[in-house]
Amino acid sequence: MSQTTLTVINLSIALLTLALGVTKALAARREPGLNLALTASVLLLAGVIFLLATPPIYRAVGSAVHSPNLPALCIDIATLLCVGHAHYMTLLWHPERHTAVMRRRALKVWLPFYSAAITVMVILYACADLSEAARPLHFAPAYAHVTAVFALKSVYFAALITAVIATMVQCRQVALPGRPDLAEDLQTCMRWFAIAVGLDLATVGFTLSAMIGAVVRGDQRLDTLADASWVATIASGIAANWGLGRLALAATRDDRRDIRILKPLWRLVVTDAPQLVIPTGPLNSRVRLDRMMLEILDGARTLKPWMSSGPARAVEQLVDEEPTCVSGRSQAADTSIDLVAAQTAATLLYAAARRADTDQSPPAPAYRLVALPGLNVPASDQRAYLVRVAQYLNARPRPRRSLFLRRQQPDATHPIVSKALELGDQATTAG
Repeated sequence: MSQTTLTVINLSIALLTLALGVTKALAARREPGLNLALTASVLLLAGVIFLLATPPIYRAVGSAVHSPNLPALCIDIATLLCVGHAHYMTLLWHPERHTAVMRRRALKVWLPFYSAAITVMVILYACADLSEAARPLHFAPAYAHVTAVFALKSVYFAALITAVIATMVQCRQVALPGRPDLAEDLQTCMRWFAIAVGLDLATVGFTLSAMIGAVVRGDQRLDTLADASWVATIASGIAANWGLGRLALAATRDDRRDIRILKPLWRLVVTDAPQLVIPTGPLNSRVRLDRMMLEILDGARTLKPWMSSGPARAVEQLVDEEPTCVSGRSQAADTSIDLVAAQTAATLLYAAARRADTDQSPPAPAYRLVALPGLNVPASDQRAYLVRVAQYLNARPRPRRSLFLRRQQPDATHPIVSKALELGDQATTAG
């Protein structure tokens, strides 16, 4: 591989990877979280690896530190750190190992492993007799005859193989706690991730073959294998970027989709309570979504004095009596009926309309709702729950035929909710 081609390829991948890493780092600063921080660190370390492997930068760094082969050691160390961060990230995504106790246990096992490998590598490099600079990416075969260098590379290969295999095992079963909607996207990401770290094994094979060839034959005829090893590294970097990029895009896409779905519900509960709206500047989609959910929950609490038990009871009665519903599933519409979400949607629609009508007072104590349905939903399921509630609302308003619902309100998507509003209105008014 020519030096010019290598420079163009490495620099392009380095700039792209560093840009993605900086983007993730900024996102992690706005929204603190271990997943985002580790994703940023993996990308930034990968960018540093490709940047150091760019021939002009490789030589410039070596000249600046008065150790022309030091960038080769830095690339190996950065690679181990990158795989180590990726390994820990897959531990977070493992359904049985994402607890704090399991994370601490993993750190006690793996942190000494990586630390010891890197320490030994640094000591062996310091002990090696390196007379002159080797070509970028050809340090291993050029000094394979030096015992300290061969030992250094052996330690590096052993540590890398162990870490890669452990990471690939973790990639077999992953999950994002609290984000079941990303399960399929995460599995796709992990397949690419497994390919990326698996290609590191090919890098080891090519480099080790070039080193053994240099020792046995006493020449550099197998140097092309060193170039082949870097081609495998390039492919690994592309696969890792593609996998992490797909997951990031999928998460952003799903966040924006849920923001659109939640808007009718958000408008419904905060229209008459604008003080609940949190002032915001430019935010990413996840922060916007989190704030929208917080405002919805706060808005729902302000509606409590106007909540009636009628709509919730009517929804339950209609679900039990509806002839087209069997086992909670509508055969006509072929869609699931979420009883709790439908009750919540009907209750909020009713309460918001009653509060907005100045001629109406809160329902009589006998008809007031003690607690909003779904109030005890776990925090990890809150997003999915609110989305299901919002799906019963339609952003296009139309007048309701009701004794007091004179103000235009979002129409209920499901006919059972619409019917429940009428029945609940009649029961409360009659009472």
